[in-house]
Amino acid sequence: MTGLTQLLEIGLTGLSAATEAIQTVSDNTANVNTPGYNVESVNQTELPGAAGGPGLGTNVTSIQRAFDQFAYQEVVQASSANQAAQTVQTNTQTLAAIFPVASGGTGGLGAALNSFFAAANQVAQDPTSTSNRAAFLGEAQSLASTFRSVGGQLAAASTSLDGQLASAVQQINTLAQQIATLNQQIAGQTAASGGAPNSLLDQRDELVRELSEQVGITTIQGANGVLDVYTAGGAALVNGTSAYQLAVSSDSYGDGEPTVTYTPNGQDLTNSLTGGQLGGILSSRSQLVSAQDTVGGLAVGLTSAVNQQQSLGLDLNGKLGGPLFSVAGPTAYASQSNTGSGALTATISNPVGFTPGDFILTKTSSGFQATDIATGQVTTLGNGPTLNLDGLTITVSGTVATGDSFKLEPTAAAAQSFATTTSDPSAIAAASPYVATAGNNLGNIQATVGSAVSGATLPPGTAVIPAANFGQPISIKFTSSSTFQVLSSGNSVIASGSYSATSGAEIAIAYPSPAPAGDVVPISLSAGTAVAGDSFGITPGGTGSSGNIVGIAGLANQNVLSGQTLGSAYAALVTNVGSRGQEAKVTAQAAQAVLTQAQNTQQSISGVNLDEEAAHLVAYQQAYQAAAKVIATAQTLFDSLLNAV
Repeated sequence: MTGLTQLLEIGLTGLSAATEAIQTVSDNTANVNTPGYNVESVNQTELPGAAGGPGLGTNVTSIQRAFDQFAYQEVVQASSANQAAQTVQTNTQTLAAIFPVASGGTGGLGAALNSFFAAANQVAQDPTSTSNRAAFLGEAQSLASTFRSVGGQLAAASTSLDGQLASAVQQINTLAQQIATLNQQIAGQTAASGGAPNSLLDQRDELVRELSEQVGITTIQGANGVLDVYTAGGAALVNGTSAYQLAVSSDSYGDGEPTVTYTPNGQDLTNSLTGGQLGGILSSRSQLVSAQDTVGGLAVGLTSAVNQQQSLGLDLNGKLGGPLFSVAGPTAYASQSNTGSGALTATISNPVGFTPGDFILTKTSSGFQATDIATGQVTTLGNGPTLNLDGLTITVSGTVATGDSFKLEPTAAAAQSFATTTSDPSAIAAASPYVATAGNNLGNIQATVGSAVSGATLPPGTAVIPAANFGQPISIKFTSSSTFQVLSSGNSVIASGSYSATSGAEIAIAYPSPAPAGDVVPISLSAGTAVAGDSFGITPGGTGSSGNIVGIAGLANQNVLSGQTLGSAYAALVTNVGSRGQEAKVTAQAAQAVLTQAQNTQQSISGVNLDEEAAHLVAYQQAYQAAAKVIATAQTLFDSLLNAV
């Protein structure tokens, strides 16, 4: 009877093992499309019998999931890199929509700039035409509107990124808490049973993969199956059964730019976060800020150049031209942690030498240092109170303590604030400040009025007329073949000078405010033979004069920002956006290919293959039937023995 009982028990173990194996196959097929599911298999061992005798059946020792740590980590890292690349590509497409990449800069803002300068040339053809002046002013207003539109679109894109940033951080916090909760459950079940709870491990590992899509992470395996998760910079998001939160807050300068902080200690993690959607957002924000600064720089460069040229000419009322454009100046933000009471103000004093960008200015024991936020380049500036940086003039006021810092944004808000200052066509300073006419001359000398120059560049011996006489008719009269006098409209002598038959002579009339300090109107007397009594009349340019509007039109071909023309600077911006967009596209395609390869590798190990499961099901079904046959046979033998008694 003992043998029959053992035979019955052996059949029961086979039946039980086959049943559990069929259940495992059923679970696999049911979860063929479940994200993160790892295919499971039954591990069996023989139950040993007496020494030298047959075994006593089989035992299911575990249900093992097909999990490869290396393949899984490859998927996690590839998911993080791919999500970052896709996020960057999406946001570069947003920038490409704002800037006409396909036209190479000739559309959009570039077209508005071209139309503005073309309208200036039209005024130069007939400066007395009110319609030409009105058209020029209309193009100026349209240009300002385009600048504001581009600035507004960039600001809206920035707000959208801020929203994406907050959403990503919220998702990171949610996933970290869920992972910590699963860690607790896994640790509890592992400690109680000594085995790994496969379904919980699958759920936890899938959440870790989802977390990697939000931010770059590293993982460390802990005791009892728990998994610790850290950002790429080393901040713990999950430590055992505890989760640690991130937060989005305004930076320490209060300029509205968001930063990502580590809640346990308030540390700013923004610069150490890479990978995932969060890393892609931060990278995209850097490109967006650069575009905002550059467009703002274009507005500043245009404003400075046009307004300066306006101030050198005369409007229809015979007055020096006033500003045509207005634009917001640089903004300096003091750090909230500053201990001193000092403040900074700044102006863009030299747009030609200015390269758009933001800076952090820090007071050290030896003076101020400026750090370019985009490049990290550090420039030593001195102690002040006046500092010069990259075309900027910075004024320090109050007491700045060592360690105090300021964030300087020279052009961040310029595009959105750009506007015209007048709607009066007569305010356009088209006329030259002076024109020369010859009197009854016996000699062969000519007088030429040139464009405004700095008085510092005048050659020695130049006869300078004080600014108090600016705007008044004057005359130049030779008293001999080598001397001349400059007379006021009342024939008072206001200057005199010497004349050379071989090199001529130079005269200059100083500009009053609002023209740039030190600028003068140069008047050249050509070489030749002078005769006493020769004279020239120098009178303010009338309504038919177009010398100054020609100067405004000529600004299109002059370097006014960062050593470039406005058109070149804008084309460079568009080219940069286009190249970054192409780079992002290629990177996104490559990242997707790497992720697909990693997923295929991982699925070849851990994925459910329905063909294999079907084959396993047939084998386990046959095993079940065989075990049932063993039990039936044992029962028949048992019954036979009972009937024989």
